[in-house]
Amino acid sequence: MSAAASERAHSDRRVRAEAAAWLARLHGPDRTRDTESGLRRWLAEHPAHAAEFERATDVWTDTGGVPFRLGRRFAGSRGSQRRRRFGWSVAAGLAASLAIALWARHVLARTIVSTGAGEQKTIELADGSWVTLDTNSRIVVRYGRGTRRVILRYGEAYFQVVHNPGRPFVVLAGNRKVIDLGTSFVVRRGKVGATLTVTVIKGRVAVAPLDVADRVPKVSLGTVLLVTAGTRLLLRPHAPPTLRAEPAAQATAWLRDELIFNNTPLAVAARHFNRYNRCKIILGAPQLQALRVGGVFRLSAAKSFVRSVAEAHHLRLIARGDTWILEPRTRVPDGTSDHRP
Repeated sequence: MSAAASERAHSDRRVRAEAAAWLARLHGPDRTRDTESGLRRWLAEHPAHAAEFERATDVWTDTGGVPFRLGRRFAGSRGSQRRRRFGWSVAAGLAASLAIALWARHVLARTIVSTGAGEQKTIELADGSWVTLDTNSRIVVRYGRGTRRVILRYGEAYFQVVHNPGRPFVVLAGNRKVIDLGTSFVVRRGKVGATLTVTVIKGRVAVAPLDVADRVPKVSLGTVLLVTAGTRLLLRPHAPPTLRAEPAAQATAWLRDELIFNNTPLAVAARHFNRYNRCKIILGAPQLQALRVGGVFRLSAAKSFVRSVAEAHHLRLIARGDTWILEPRTRVPDGTSDHRP
């Protein structure tokens, strides 16, 4: 963790502790007007103060508050000094309990981040790591004391992980986990089926079943596969794992709003474009799926793509509603207008 990140984390902890202490004073038995004015001054000092106090109040509400009826037992038979000591001890206990609750909520929070069609989103995680979600993706972040876990429900995400050997970073995707110790990699998982793709940009990761310990081995062992930089691992149901070279520029092209095809089957290219665009590309004949295409295209340039494919392979291009249909020219027309969109 950088010095700036460490300082920011320390400042966040201090503000959470102060918020807990102010809430304890506010709900303590010795609340005064000075307490209220002091709280108002503290809230006005920085926007983060108000945000943390609101979060502390939410925790207080969730736990039902702390009753102070015990303090009344001392009202008639004990002196004011003892009542004051008791009140401050209750307030101090409340502040400590609330600080723990706030810490637990902060560290163990279950955060869900998702993107819609054509949307991308980049977030910074609590440890300084970064994750960028591609179109139609969803992750669940679950950080604990001993491990950092992110669940990829579906879609594609690019992870840039801060190194921390004592606290492994693990991405859960279906029945596999991707274990990392400080590197950058891309994980893709479809909504339907169990196909999983892991591409390492820098460093190395281990891809393993869920019951394997969260550590990266030195070499591939049995069902635990080691993936190194510049390599893509493809896992499909009822098929052996496939490892192949994958240039970083191609694996991360979507981060630059690009799609790069290099002797790519037309069916695969069409699926990529359909992930980002409202208008869908449909192949009107099975033999078109295996046609090979190449080039660099913008994510939103599906129209240019289908035009270039139609011209290069002498195909018929039909615009029908929200679809672009590619067909062989030898196919008998069905009355639909044959024109370029």
